[in-house]
Amino acid sequence: MKAPFRSALLALSTVACLAGPPAAAQDAQSETKPKFGPDAVPMTDDRAYLRRAGAPDFWAMMPYYTAQQTGSACSVASVAMMINALRGLPPLSSNRLVTQARVLNEVDDDGWKAATAENGDGVSFADFAGLVQKSVDAFGLDATVEVFRPKDTSPETLGELRRILDENERDDSDIILLAYDQGTLTGDATVGHIAPLGAYDAETHRVLVMDVDRLWYVPYWSSDEKLLEAMVKPDRSDPTGSGLIHVRLKDARLKGRTAG
Repeated sequence: MKAPFRSALLALSTVACLAGPPAAAQDAQSETKPKFGPDAVPMTDDRAYLRRAGAPDFWAMMPYYTAQQTGSACSVASVAMMINALRGLPPLSSNRLVTQARVLNEVDDDGWKAATAENGDGVSFADFAGLVQKSVDAFGLDATVEVFRPKDTSPETLGELRRILDENERDDSDIILLAYDQGTLTGDATVGHIAPLGAYDAETHRVLVMDVDRLWYVPYWSSDEKLLEAMVKPDRSDPTGSGLIHVRLKDARLKGRTAG
């Protein structure tokens, strides 16, 4: 997913991973425009859930929270966080952590490398699902990869999304990667994006998005209804919308035992 300039021209853009514009590309309104729109609350303003709940996925990923290395590399950054979180901290001083460069090298997919290079076109949701499976295999994770691609925003679909989010929140043996329209949540550019799910508060029906667009954002809360809207919104590379990918260890006891 690609990173076009953050300007009025973004209305024409349909692929993802914002990296932001040069100053000359910003219009006069951008100087007074809030960092987040009305459908996103930055974690800096709301930490209550993280203080009262276990938030296992958030704490599993927080030590490895990284910024996409290019304007097109949100998919790679998200996978690197996911792999590190599911592996856990390796036990030996000789064991390396997983970087974005290492993900690309280990998976060794030329299409992914080209798509996530600076000014690359990014990846579609369908392609991303396959790349997540390749990444799981490349790093020897004994895990399942499940795809949820909502077709609408009906109450039934929202109910299924909530079930998946609630189940994922129970422990840190599974991680969800979100593919969605970033602007629907942040109030900024309409552009496809990928980021890990940090937490889900089932009482308030809110998701914490650990946005890897670190040049512009911190983690932010948004409603699960708005997330569903953002996932079904079409773009050029994904005319039927995007969704989420749920990666689940088959045996949670293996965390932290993967070397390399």
